[in-house]
Amino acid sequence: MRILVVRNSETAPEGAFGDWLRAQGHELEVVAGSEVTDAQMQEAALVVMLGSPRGVYEGAAHPWIDAQRAMVAKRLAARRPTIGICFGAQMIAAAAGGSVGRHPEGVFHRGWIGNEETSEPFLAGPWPRWHGDVITPPPEATVLASDAGTVQCFTLPGAIAVQFHPEATPALMDNWASLSPPGVVDRDAMRAQGERLFEERRTAREALFAELLRRALA
Repeated sequence: MRILVVRNSETAPEGAFGDWLRAQGHELEVVAGSEVTDAQMQEAALVVMLGSPRGVYEGAAHPWIDAQRAMVAKRLAARRPTIGICFGAQMIAAAAGGSVGRHPEGVFHRGWIGNEETSEPFLAGPWPRWHGDVITPPPEATVLASDAGTVQCFTLPGAIAVQFHPEATPALMDNWASLSPPGVVDRDAMRAQGERLFEERRTAREALFAELLRRALA
């Protein structure tokens, strides 16, 4: 299958998810979020939308965000298979009538964190998490996982969205840590934990990737 991967920031590539999809025999067409066209968005057999340091509410300063949201809204209305990760999940929520905003208490989640509220074992984690925004899903969404007052996974017809970062490799997380404000991340500790958990959770990660694909295409 040919899959459109919308890379919304060069700091948040497809990582381990891209490696897994290619290993399954899929062909990836990777396009920048600021350059994706409506034709690409509507014609793809599957769209995977990735993360960004931007917020979906920053359309006034970054017009590509509102343009992408209109494309995504059209795709969701047609119930075309779509997967969203972090910013991509927030984009799905906003395009479908939900909302996204900064965490009301200013919390920013960084590191490997589990999802305490889920009936789906494949979502329990721990998974890499790196976000300070929170999702209010549209009314028709089904929430599959949440933690500490934040929605971490929800579905819509033809779409599944995860706020966490199952695609994140230790190198990606270390780069995000390097871009964080001074003193908020112990990079050595995070690197050691990430390298250990990335290997320990390989089977769980690949099972999650398979489930994301299955549910989007169902």
